[in-house]
Amino acid sequence: MRKYSVLLLSAFTLGSFVLLLSSCKDDEPPVPPQLSFAVSEMTVKESDANLQIEVVLDKPASEDIKIEYSIKGTAKDDVSAGTTAPADYEVVTDYLELQIPEGETKGIIELDLYSDSDYEDDETIELAIEEVDSDAIEITREDDMVITVQQEDGMVVGLEWGVGDGENYTDVDMDLFLWGENASAQLVRSNYVGLAGNQYTSLRGSFQSPEFFFLPYAGVDDGMFGISATYYEGTANPMNFNLVFIEYANGVQSTTVTKPGTYTLDNINKWDETGAIPPVLIMKFKKTGNDYLEFEEITEPVTGSRHGNSSEFTLKKQPGNFVLPERLRQILYKKN
Repeated sequence: MRKYSVLLLSAFTLGSFVLLLSSCKDDEPPVPPQLSFAVSEMTVKESDANLQIEVVLDKPASEDIKIEYSIKGTAKDDVSAGTTAPADYEVVTDYLELQIPEGETKGIIELDLYSDSDYEDDETIELAIEEVDSDAIEITREDDMVITVQQEDGMVVGLEWGVGDGENYTDVDMDLFLWGENASAQLVRSNYVGLAGNQYTSLRGSFQSPEFFFLPYAGVDDGMFGISATYYEGTANPMNFNLVFIEYANGVQSTTVTKPGTYTLDNINKWDETGAIPPVLIMKFKKTGNDYLEFEEITEPVTGSRHGNSSEFTLKKQPGNFVLPERLRQILYKKN
């Protein structure tokens, strides 16, 4: 009888302990939704155009939440770049703010990448969650991410002068321009619509070879293109130069085409002076899909750095000390 009573007492005591544990557990606050970036790293190309960056909760929020985030990195958005430097991308959604509605688990930061005429080293976009307007949300350690933006595929167009043995043109300045087809299939020097209105010219600095621009595959319509290469000023007579076309895809230099030319002092053409005849076409090539081909030989005019008919031209020359990127220098000078 005593043994049975002890067993009943033990069972009662154990049951009370279980109830006590259960009661304590019920009193613990629920774990708040955890806020983070969906991924911590991303690698893209400029030609990817639009990026959707996900900020996620591991479970739905019980209220609308507003998130503040920051942006930095070597790539510049259009707001921070202002008017002092070209922008690399644009924040399409609300700038530095993000909303996740009640009951939802995801918000999107949308970025538009810009294609441009520069050949650049890899750039970064660094995003970080700074604040959330709810105490019921916990920001995790996955609160930042880095986007690496790589150079898109396309072609470097370079104008080199002083290319002969022993030639060192210390006072020569040349200028390089791109022509493209208009709606009437005529080659014109104007803002090329397929490149978001960019004026493709390499007016980057005086007396410095090479001048160049980058012509991407993406966003550029198929058709004919042309080049102007002007002898702007100098005393070299004759003055030798090359137009160099270097295609670049998936991080690897593929094909290179070099077209030589020679100007004399009769070809000097200060195209931006009042009354001067603008630079015009000296050679043509073609784009078909992801390929530039059918490069013509340079047509050298007898006088002036021009050949063919002229059209209105208002671009102004802005000399300066432009430093050639090391990565592009390696491609231009190790092209064969």
